[in-house]
This record gives sequence, C-alpha cells and structure tokens, in this order.
Amino acid sequence: MKLVVSVMPKSLEEAQGIDAMRYIDADIIEWRADFLPKEAILQVAPAIFEKFAGRELLFTLRTRAEGGEIDLDSAEYVQIIKDVAQLYQPEYIDFEYFSHKDVFEEMLDFPNLVLSYHNFQETPENMMEILSELTSLTPKVVKVSVMAHTEQDVLDLMNFTRGFKTLNPEQEYVTISMGKWVRFLVSLQM
Repeated sequence: MKLVVSVMPKSLEEAQGIDAMRYIDADIIEWRADFLPKEAILQVAPAIFEKFAGRELLFTLRTRAEGGEIDLDSAEYVQIIKDVAQLYQPEYIDFEYFSHKDVFEEMLDFPNLVLSYHNFQETPENMMEILSELTSLTPKVVKVSVMAHTEQDVLDLMNFTRGFKTLNPEQEYVTISMGKWVRFLVSLQM
C-alpha cells in the first residue's frame, strides 16, 4: 500500500509556498493541476516539480465532468497532459478514461497511466464491467470513485473490489466510495 497526498495550489505563489516537509510521509504526491487556470498550469509546473524533486509524482487534471475544477475539451485536456509529461516526466499520469475515451489512443505512449472513472450519482451495478474495461487497456493503475447513498453501496464497492482483486491479482488499483455513509473509504493496492 502507498499513501497518496494531494496538493492543489491555485497560483504560482501558493505552489512556491508549499512546505514539502509537510508531505514527508507521503509515498506519492498528487498534483491536482485543475485548481489553476489552464494557461497557468505550465507556468506553475516547474515550482511543483522542484518542490517534490526525487519524489514520486502523480499528475492529475480533473475536469468538471469528473468532479474537478476546470473545463477543457478533449484536445485541450490531452495537450496539457502531453506538455507536462514531456517536460517533467511525472511518475504517474491520471487519465479520465470514460470522459475522454475518444482520445485515449494518444495516451498509449505513457507507461504509467492511472485510468480513472468517477461517478458522483451512484455506485453502478455494472462496476465489474467498468473495472474490466479499464483493466483491459493495461494501465499501471485502475482508479474508480463512486457515490454511496446507502451502507449497501459501500459494501457493494467492497465486494466489487474483492472480486476484482481475485480476478486481476497483478493489477494495481484504487477504489473510493464517497458520500454521507463514508467519510472516505479507500482500498488501495499500488
């Protein structure tokens, strides 16, 4: 298991002011770049990568459709990811598969993809199909985050996760159940 901690600066000044020592116990630093305007992401990137030099870094650009803070079309989304990846080579790149399926082939050159799926309405009954589709694309990590409206939804995700792990013992994954039934339930194997 690895501990992933997110940083979400909203400006270059905030990025420069991050105290990297506060994150010393984290195994992976997730940079959520979607808290910045799109034109500022490449301006802030050097500060983030300098602050966390020598650390494993996960680059995440979460669009509003997936619960993030930025509106981007697929072309903009992929271009920003490619620019950051080419210039800074983060250890992991999060890719919102179901929101940007049409441009997934452009991500095939990146070996450490985290293919993610978010559902803020429900815990879908076809969770195993979703996990299987993501796994079939051979990502480094599969990540799903779903909404729980009942205690049973939380238990269902736990059972989906257990079944997924049994069928895919080598696949690294993260499953998250959100909502009032759980503060933050995470099952992580990385």
